[in-house]
Amino acid sequence: MKIMPVSMPKDIDKYFFNRKKDINMINTQLSTVKFDIPPQLLITGYRGVGKTFLLRKVLNDQNTDILTAFIDISEIMGRQKGNLTEEKILKVILSSIDETISQNKNSYNNWISKITSYIKKLELKNYDFSDNTSVLDIPIPVISDNYDKLSKFVMELPQKIVDSSDEINGFIIVIDEFQLLKNLEKPDAFFWLMRSYAQKQFNVGYVFTGSVSKTSDIINMINGQEGAFGGRLIQINIEPFTSDETKRYIDEKSNNLKFTEEGFKRFYACTRGIPLYINSLSSVLPNNMVCDEKIIKETLQLNIDQIAMMWIYIWGRLSQGEKDFIIYLLENDGASRSTLDNELSYSKSSITRFIDSLSNQGIIEFSFDKKFVLADKMLKLWLKIKFETTGFYPL
Repeated sequence: MKIMPVSMPKDIDKYFFNRKKDINMINTQLSTVKFDIPPQLLITGYRGVGKTFLLRKVLNDQNTDILTAFIDISEIMGRQKGNLTEEKILKVILSSIDETISQNKNSYNNWISKITSYIKKLELKNYDFSDNTSVLDIPIPVISDNYDKLSKFVMELPQKIVDSSDEINGFIIVIDEFQLLKNLEKPDAFFWLMRSYAQKQFNVGYVFTGSVSKTSDIINMINGQEGAFGGRLIQINIEPFTSDETKRYIDEKSNNLKFTEEGFKRFYACTRGIPLYINSLSSVLPNNMVCDEKIIKETLQLNIDQIAMMWIYIWGRLSQGEKDFIIYLLENDGASRSTLDNELSYSKSSITRFIDSLSNQGIIEFSFDKKFVLADKMLKLWLKIKFETTGFYPL
């Protein structure tokens, strides 16, 4: 039985499809880490388009002389109940680095002696070993008043690992859902911290990835002309599958799912070639009959919560003001900033805050006709169907 997963599978190669152009583009950039040219990338794209899946594939396929670490900021946010701090991020980066080097048995013993010596030279204040964070089984204390030394240790460690081994030529670090760093008290300062070390390291590459609007302020904060990386990040946008790619994907990965010509047009219009939606909708469609427009429409109506599961989670995290903002855009098919200021019962500063937050989460975007609009049609469809069936929008 063929399965089209809606979550990250253990066997990535088994479920991976296409993306050869994107893989080649990313690998071309990452390959420079071997030649003392540190790659710095910014990977963007719609929610569910497969950025994380793609990068997991890229990291898994790296040669053994390239170490890799994957840090998911959304996971940290969840564990910390939204209370994100620079110290916690650094500790997770440290843990991820430790997990990576512990898997490389050939150089493990060599690293132990060299990194142990480096750690022991640290002069950290206010030791508190209750956090259980360690590197090579050496506990790293919670530092309550020496952020400078903690950040220096963590940010310099990847290059020191490369320098300590003749078998390792580079270290690639992926920061997934980087837009959530906006929740830090001073996110711009953290980006500048990363940049200050990245520019001094020749064999460490950073890849930032997230579901974020191209017009969001977090993009300018990290890669704008006055941002931390000042346009130095190579920006790559991961596009949804084309109609033809979607057909081939379904033919290869589904359980003999069939469509009429009009049925497939409706299917593609609903999913827009975004793999998460393709997989979600395919999993609830009947594979023992040819699906027409009517079947697609009825299946969506009956299973919208399962198909739009991602939005149920995101909606629950939004403030009431953000929800009101989204509903206004939905009911009015977008709105200009002046219209929002005049029509919404919120202050201008609150509206600015909503715009920044929702843009940074990739939920809204600024259209070519100078209106703020919802960026995802599945979110629109979910809200409309919930309103039609219950008489009110989700709480």
